[in-house]
Amino acid sequence: MSLDAYNSIPFTGTYRHGVDSKNRMTIPADWRSGEEGLLYVRLHSTGTHAIAMSPRMLEQRIAELETAEGTAGQRSTWVRLFASSAQRCCVDKQGRMVLPPELCQKAGLKGEVLLLGAMKEFQLWNTERWAAQQAAEEAGNQDLANLLGI
Repeated sequence: MSLDAYNSIPFTGTYRHGVDSKNRMTIPADWRSGEEGLLYVRLHSTGTHAIAMSPRMLEQRIAELETAEGTAGQRSTWVRLFASSAQRCCVDKQGRMVLPPELCQKAGLKGEVLLLGAMKEFQLWNTERWAAQQAAEEAGNQDLANLLGI
C-alpha cells in the first residue's frame, strides 16, 4: 500500500456518491490514484461534516500545530486532539474505502452524500446539512464573487 498515492492529487469539484449500510464509499474517479492508498478522515471541528486528507496533509497540519503560538502544553494538547480524531482509512485500487461508523453517525453520512474538493483535502457532507450550509454562506459567496469580478 502506497502512503503517497493521494498526496499529489488535487481534490476539485463536487460529486454525489453513496455510503452503504456498511459505511463503504467510493472515491470519485477523478480523485483516484489507480493504486491502493491511505487517507485519514476526521470530523470537522464544527461537527457538520467530515474531512479526508492524505498522510502528507495530516503531517502538515500536525506540523502547523506543533509550531503554533501557545505554550508547549497547549501545542501538545492540540496535536493530541487533532491526531487522535483522525482515523486511518485504506483505499483499494478501485477507490473504495470504509468510513468509521462513529464518524458516519456524527456527520450524518448515509445514503447519498456530497464530496466537495478543497484542493489538498476533500469534505464529506450530508446533503441536507450541505444545503443549510450553502444558505448560511450565501452572502459571503456574493462578496467573493464581487471581489473576483465574476
